[in-house]
Amino acid sequence: MTGQTPDAAKLMSPAALGQVISRLSDILKEENILLSDNNPKSFSASLAEKTRLVAIYNQQMSLIKKNPETYRAYPKADIDSLKKISEVFYAVLDTHFRKLSTVKTVTEGLVKSVADEIAKKKAPPRAYNSLAAISNPLANKNTRAVNGAIVINQVV
Repeated sequence: MTGQTPDAAKLMSPAALGQVISRLSDILKEENILLSDNNPKSFSASLAEKTRLVAIYNQQMSLIKKNPETYRAYPKADIDSLKKISEVFYAVLDTHFRKLSTVKTVTEGLVKSVADEIAKKKAPPRAYNSLAAISNPLANKNTRAVNGAIVINQVV
């Protein structure tokens, strides 16, 4: 036993972290192309690697946030290079988010349209009531339930 806990994490150098971020950017760029080609099923090919890289990225960002002084010890050129890589990553991430949001919005709209159409088809036919107005049979059931107490085993 080394005495370290499995959760113990070591802060990566800016160059190593830059490689992780660059690879993550590459995967997101590939996914953006797949989304443009309407082929999101192919996302699963890189899912395990992307999940691993995201976990490393989040872990490293937490470590840097806890102790930013350790990163200031690295040469300025390394830090500047990491900043440039991060800027590219955020641009790719923004594009990826926009594409996924668009797909989500379209999908939700389609599901809602289908659900509304099914509800229309299954709804009871509309009829006129005693006041010569179109009545809604479902509203009548709700009104009877609200206006009168329902007793157990009562047929409505």
